[in-house]
Amino acid sequence: MDLVKIAGPAHYLPGRVNIGVLIGEGQAAFIDTGLDEGAARKAVQALEQAHLRLAAVINTHAHADHCGGNAFVRKRTGAPIYAPPVEAALIQHTEFEPFFLFGAAPFKAIDSKWFHATPTPVAHILDARITLCGVELEVIPAAGHSMNQVAILTPEVAFLADALMAPDILERYPIQYCYDVLAHRATLERLAGFRRDWYVGAHFPPTQDLTPLFDANRANHDRTAAAVLEALQSAASTEEVVRTVAESLGVPPMDPAAYLLNAAAVKAHLSAHVREGRIAFEIQDQRPIWRRLP
Repeated sequence: MDLVKIAGPAHYLPGRVNIGVLIGEGQAAFIDTGLDEGAARKAVQALEQAHLRLAAVINTHAHADHCGGNAFVRKRTGAPIYAPPVEAALIQHTEFEPFFLFGAAPFKAIDSKWFHATPTPVAHILDARITLCGVELEVIPAAGHSMNQVAILTPEVAFLADALMAPDILERYPIQYCYDVLAHRATLERLAGFRRDWYVGAHFPPTQDLTPLFDANRANHDRTAAAVLEALQSAASTEEVVRTVAESLGVPPMDPAAYLLNAAAVKAHLSAHVREGRIAFEIQDQRPIWRRLP
Protein backbone atom coordinates (compact mmCIF):
# COMPACT_ATOMS: atom_id res chain seq x y z
CA MET A 1 0.00 0.00 0.00
CA ASP A 2 1.64 3.22 -1.17
CA LEU A 3 1.19 6.61 0.46
CA VAL A 4 -0.03 9.04 -2.21
CA LYS A 5 0.12 12.83 -1.80
CA ILE A 6 -2.97 14.78 -2.87
CA ALA A 7 -2.27 18.39 -1.84
CA GLY A 8 -0.84 20.18 1.18
CA PRO A 9 -0.90 17.86 4.21
CA ALA A 10 -3.53 15.59 2.65
CA HIS A 11 -2.50 12.13 1.45
CA TYR A 12 -4.27 8.82 1.05
CA LEU A 13 -3.65 5.09 0.93
CA PRO A 14 -5.54 3.59 -2.04
CA GLY A 15 -7.45 0.40 -1.46
CA ARG A 16 -10.85 -1.23 -1.57
CA VAL A 17 -11.66 1.43 1.01
CA ASN A 18 -9.38 4.44 0.69
CA ILE A 19 -7.75 5.57 3.94
CA GLY A 20 -7.10 9.29 4.27
CA VAL A 21 -3.80 10.40 5.79
CA LEU A 22 -3.00 13.84 7.20
CA ILE A 23 0.69 14.60 7.69
CA GLY A 24 2.27 17.37 9.71
CA GLU A 25 4.90 17.98 12.39
CA GLY A 26 6.43 14.56 11.75
CA GLN A 27 3.17 12.86 12.63
CA ALA A 28 0.13 11.50 10.81
CA ALA A 29 -3.57 10.96 11.36
CA PHE A 30 -5.74 8.41 9.58
CA ILE A 31 -9.19 9.16 8.24
CA ASP A 32 -10.82 5.72 8.71
CA THR A 33 -8.94 2.45 9.00
CA GLY A 34 -10.44 0.08 6.42
CA LEU A 35 -12.33 -3.16 6.84
CA ASP A 36 -10.02 -5.34 8.91
CA GLU A 37 -6.60 -6.02 10.36
CA GLY A 38 -5.14 -6.75 6.94
CA ALA A 39 -5.97 -3.30 5.58
CA ALA A 40 -4.95 -1.57 8.80
CA ARG A 41 -1.64 -3.43 8.98
CA LYS A 42 -0.70 -2.28 5.48
CA ALA A 43 -1.67 1.30 6.36
CA VAL A 44 0.44 1.33 9.52
CA GLN A 45 3.38 -0.21 7.66
CA ALA A 46 3.16 2.57 5.05
CA LEU A 47 3.53 5.15 7.83
CA GLU A 48 6.42 3.27 9.41
CA GLN A 49 8.21 3.18 6.07
CA ALA A 50 7.73 6.95 5.83
CA HIS A 51 9.08 7.35 9.41
CA LEU A 52 5.81 8.87 10.61
CA ARG A 53 4.16 8.37 13.98
CA LEU A 54 0.41 7.86 13.97
CA ALA A 55 -1.05 10.45 16.35
CA ALA A 56 -4.79 9.94 15.81
CA VAL A 57 -7.56 8.17 13.92
CA ILE A 58 -10.67 9.95 12.68
CA ASN A 59 -13.64 7.70 11.91
CA THR A 60 -16.11 9.36 9.55
CA HIS A 61 -18.83 6.87 10.52
CA ALA A 62 -19.35 3.50 12.14
CA HIS A 63 -19.74 1.12 9.20
CA ALA A 64 -17.41 -1.85 9.51
CA ASP A 65 -15.45 -1.11 6.33
CA HIS A 66 -14.43 2.24 7.86
CA CYS A 67 -13.68 1.26 11.45
CA GLY A 68 -12.82 -2.44 11.09
CA GLY A 69 -9.10 -1.69 11.31
CA ASN A 70 -9.39 0.38 14.50
CA ALA A 71 -8.58 -2.45 16.88
CA PHE A 72 -5.31 -3.34 15.16
CA VAL A 73 -4.29 0.32 14.82
CA ARG A 74 -4.89 0.99 18.52
CA LYS A 75 -3.02 -2.14 19.55
CA ARG A 76 -0.06 -1.35 17.28
CA THR A 77 0.17 2.44 17.81
CA GLY A 78 -1.99 3.47 20.75
CA ALA A 79 -3.45 6.27 18.64
CA PRO A 80 -6.69 7.73 20.07
CA ILE A 81 -9.88 7.58 18.02
CA TYR A 82 -12.03 10.59 17.14
CA ALA A 83 -15.59 10.13 15.87
CA PRO A 84 -18.87 12.03 15.49
CA PRO A 85 -21.65 11.76 18.07
CA VAL A 86 -23.88 8.69 17.64
CA GLU A 87 -21.29 7.09 15.36
CA ALA A 88 -18.91 7.05 18.32
CA ALA A 89 -21.39 4.99 20.32
CA LEU A 90 -21.76 2.52 17.45
CA ILE A 91 -17.98 2.18 17.05
CA GLN A 92 -17.77 1.26 20.71
CA HIS A 93 -20.75 -1.12 20.45
CA THR A 94 -20.46 -2.64 16.99
CA GLU A 95 -23.02 -5.35 17.78
CA PHE A 96 -25.66 -2.73 16.93
CA GLU A 97 -24.96 -2.77 13.18
CA PRO A 98 -26.13 -6.34 12.44
CA PHE A 99 -29.00 -5.78 14.89
CA PHE A 100 -30.11 -2.65 13.04
CA LEU A 101 -30.08 -4.45 9.71
CA PHE A 102 -31.94 -7.54 10.91
CA GLY A 103 -33.99 -6.20 13.82
CA ALA A 104 -33.12 -9.04 16.22
CA ALA A 105 -30.14 -11.07 17.39
CA PRO A 106 -28.17 -11.87 14.22
CA PHE A 107 -27.11 -15.29 13.00
CA LYS A 108 -23.83 -16.28 11.33
CA ALA A 109 -24.75 -15.42 7.73
CA ILE A 110 -25.39 -11.78 8.69
CA ASP A 111 -22.80 -11.38 11.44
CA SER A 112 -19.55 -11.28 9.46
CA LYS A 113 -16.76 -8.70 9.55
CA TRP A 114 -18.66 -6.75 6.87
CA PHE A 115 -21.30 -5.89 9.46
CA HIS A 116 -19.61 -6.43 12.81
CA ALA A 117 -16.24 -4.82 13.42
CA THR A 118 -14.25 -5.33 16.61
CA PRO A 119 -15.43 -2.65 19.06
CA THR A 120 -12.94 0.03 20.05
CA PRO A 121 -13.06 2.91 22.55
CA VAL A 122 -13.53 6.42 21.18
CA ALA A 123 -11.42 8.97 23.06
CA HIS A 124 -12.77 12.18 21.53
CA ILE A 125 -16.04 13.38 20.02
CA LEU A 126 -15.42 15.48 16.92
CA ASP A 127 -16.13 19.20 16.99
CA ALA A 128 -16.87 21.36 13.96
CA ARG A 129 -13.19 22.32 13.87
CA ILE A 130 -10.19 20.39 15.09
CA THR A 131 -6.41 20.57 14.75
CA LEU A 132 -4.41 17.36 14.41
CA CYS A 133 -0.72 17.08 13.52
CA GLY A 134 -0.71 20.85 13.11
CA VAL A 135 -3.37 20.61 10.41
CA GLU A 136 -6.55 22.64 10.84
CA LEU A 137 -9.59 20.59 9.83
CA GLU A 138 -13.22 21.42 9.22
CA VAL A 139 -15.72 18.71 10.15
CA ILE A 140 -19.00 19.01 8.25
CA PRO A 141 -22.21 16.97 8.54
CA ALA A 142 -22.67 14.36 5.80
CA ALA A 143 -25.51 12.26 7.20
CA GLY A 144 -27.77 10.05 5.13
CA HIS A 145 -25.54 7.12 4.26
CA SER A 146 -25.33 6.60 8.02
CA MET A 147 -26.89 8.34 11.00
CA ASN A 148 -24.21 10.97 11.55
CA GLN A 149 -21.46 10.53 8.97
CA VAL A 150 -19.10 13.49 8.58
CA ALA A 151 -16.76 14.74 5.88
CA ILE A 152 -13.28 16.04 6.77
CA LEU A 153 -11.92 19.13 5.01
CA THR A 154 -8.38 20.47 4.88
CA PRO A 155 -7.82 23.84 3.18
CA GLU A 156 -7.13 22.00 -0.11
CA VAL A 157 -8.89 18.60 0.08
CA ALA A 158 -12.32 17.28 1.05
CA PHE A 159 -12.45 13.69 2.34
CA LEU A 160 -16.07 12.74 1.61
CA ALA A 161 -16.26 9.20 3.05
CA ASP A 162 -19.39 7.50 1.61
CA ALA A 163 -21.37 10.64 0.84
CA LEU A 164 -20.76 9.91 -2.86
CA MET A 165 -20.16 6.61 -4.64
CA ALA A 166 -18.27 6.04 -7.89
CA PRO A 167 -20.48 5.44 -10.95
CA ASP A 168 -19.06 1.94 -11.50
CA ILE A 169 -20.08 0.96 -7.95
CA LEU A 170 -23.59 2.28 -8.54
CA GLU A 171 -23.79 0.13 -11.67
CA ARG A 172 -22.57 -2.94 -9.81
CA TYR A 173 -24.87 -2.32 -6.83
CA PRO A 174 -27.95 -0.61 -8.28
CA ILE A 175 -29.64 0.03 -4.92
CA GLN A 176 -27.32 2.38 -3.06
CA TYR A 177 -27.30 1.73 0.69
CA CYS A 178 -28.79 4.62 2.65
CA TYR A 179 -30.07 5.14 6.18
CA ASP A 180 -32.02 8.34 5.52
CA VAL A 181 -32.81 9.38 1.94
CA LEU A 182 -33.92 12.90 2.86
CA ALA A 183 -30.79 13.53 4.92
CA HIS A 184 -28.65 12.17 2.09
CA ARG A 185 -30.24 14.52 -0.42
CA ALA A 186 -29.58 17.42 1.95
CA THR A 187 -25.95 16.30 2.22
CA LEU A 188 -25.55 16.29 -1.55
CA GLU A 189 -26.88 19.85 -1.70
CA ARG A 190 -24.58 20.93 1.14
CA LEU A 191 -21.51 19.38 -0.44
CA ALA A 192 -22.27 21.03 -3.76
CA GLY A 193 -21.66 24.36 -2.04
CA PHE A 194 -18.18 23.49 -0.74
CA ARG A 195 -15.15 24.26 -2.88
CA ARG A 196 -11.82 22.54 -2.56
CA ASP A 197 -9.00 21.85 -4.98
CA TRP A 198 -9.43 18.09 -4.60
CA TYR A 199 -12.11 15.66 -3.46
CA VAL A 200 -11.61 12.03 -2.46
CA GLY A 201 -14.12 9.43 -1.33
CA ALA A 202 -13.76 6.13 0.42
CA HIS A 203 -14.57 4.44 -2.89
CA PHE A 204 -13.25 6.81 -5.54
CA PRO A 205 -9.80 8.35 -6.10
CA PRO A 206 -8.99 12.06 -5.84
CA THR A 207 -10.76 14.22 -8.39
CA GLN A 208 -11.06 17.93 -9.07
CA ASP A 209 -14.51 17.63 -10.63
CA LEU A 210 -17.42 16.24 -8.61
CA THR A 211 -20.05 16.92 -11.28
CA PRO A 212 -20.07 13.38 -12.75
CA LEU A 213 -20.30 11.88 -9.25
CA PHE A 214 -23.12 14.19 -8.19
CA ASP A 215 -25.00 13.39 -11.41
CA ALA A 216 -24.56 9.63 -11.00
CA ASN A 217 -25.54 9.60 -7.32
CA ARG A 218 -28.59 11.81 -7.79
CA ALA A 219 -29.71 9.70 -10.74
CA ASN A 220 -29.28 6.51 -8.70
CA HIS A 221 -31.39 7.85 -5.84
CA ASP A 222 -34.06 9.23 -8.18
CA ARG A 223 -34.21 5.92 -10.06
CA THR A 224 -34.59 3.94 -6.83
CA ALA A 225 -37.22 6.31 -5.45
CA ALA A 226 -39.22 5.98 -8.67
CA ALA A 227 -38.91 2.18 -8.63
CA VAL A 228 -40.21 2.04 -5.06
CA LEU A 229 -43.27 4.09 -5.99
CA GLU A 230 -43.83 2.02 -9.11
CA ALA A 231 -43.79 -1.12 -6.97
CA LEU A 232 -46.86 0.23 -5.15
CA GLN A 233 -49.31 0.16 -8.02
CA SER A 234 -51.27 -1.88 -5.50
CA ALA A 235 -50.73 -2.25 -1.74
CA ALA A 236 -47.72 -4.43 -0.96
CA SER A 237 -45.63 -5.73 1.91
CA THR A 238 -42.02 -4.68 2.43
CA GLU A 239 -40.78 -8.01 1.09
CA GLU A 240 -42.90 -7.62 -2.03
CA VAL A 241 -41.60 -4.09 -2.61
CA VAL A 242 -37.97 -5.22 -2.17
CA ARG A 243 -38.44 -8.05 -4.66
CA THR A 244 -40.16 -5.84 -7.24
CA VAL A 245 -37.58 -3.06 -6.93
CA ALA A 246 -34.68 -5.51 -7.15
CA GLU A 247 -36.14 -7.05 -10.32
CA SER A 248 -36.84 -3.62 -11.81
CA LEU A 249 -33.32 -2.31 -11.19
CA GLY A 250 -31.52 -5.49 -12.22
CA VAL A 251 -30.05 -6.37 -8.83
CA PRO A 252 -27.96 -9.58 -9.07
CA PRO A 253 -29.02 -12.65 -7.04
CA MET A 254 -28.68 -11.83 -3.34
CA ASP A 255 -27.24 -13.73 -0.41
CA PRO A 256 -28.68 -12.98 3.08
CA ALA A 257 -26.27 -10.10 3.75
CA ALA A 258 -26.90 -8.43 0.38
CA TYR A 259 -30.64 -8.84 0.87
CA LEU A 260 -30.53 -7.05 4.24
CA LEU A 261 -28.54 -4.14 2.78
CA ASN A 262 -30.86 -3.78 -0.20
CA ALA A 263 -33.97 -4.14 1.96
CA ALA A 264 -32.68 -1.46 4.34
CA ALA A 265 -32.12 0.93 1.43
CA VAL A 266 -35.60 0.24 0.03
CA LYS A 267 -37.08 0.91 3.49
CA ALA A 268 -35.18 4.20 3.62
CA HIS A 269 -36.95 5.20 0.40
CA LEU A 270 -40.31 3.99 1.74
CA SER A 271 -39.76 6.13 4.84
CA ALA A 272 -38.91 9.16 2.69
CA HIS A 273 -42.06 8.68 0.63
CA VAL A 274 -44.17 8.48 3.82
CA ARG A 275 -42.59 11.65 5.22
CA GLU A 276 -43.18 13.48 1.95
CA GLY A 277 -46.82 12.39 1.85
CA ARG A 278 -46.82 10.01 -1.11
CA ILE A 279 -47.54 6.71 0.63
CA ALA A 280 -48.91 5.33 3.89
CA PHE A 281 -47.87 2.45 6.12
CA GLU A 282 -50.78 0.44 7.50
CA ILE A 283 -51.62 -2.84 9.17
CA GLN A 284 -54.38 -4.80 7.43
CA ASP A 285 -55.49 -8.23 8.63
CA GLN A 286 -52.39 -8.43 10.83
CA ARG A 287 -50.26 -7.76 7.74
CA PRO A 288 -48.10 -4.63 7.37
CA ILE A 289 -48.55 -3.00 3.96
CA TRP A 290 -47.50 0.11 2.07
CA ARG A 291 -50.11 1.97 0.06
CA ARG A 292 -49.88 4.90 -2.36
CA LEU A 293 -51.94 7.94 -1.44
CA PRO A 294 -54.25 9.63 -3.98
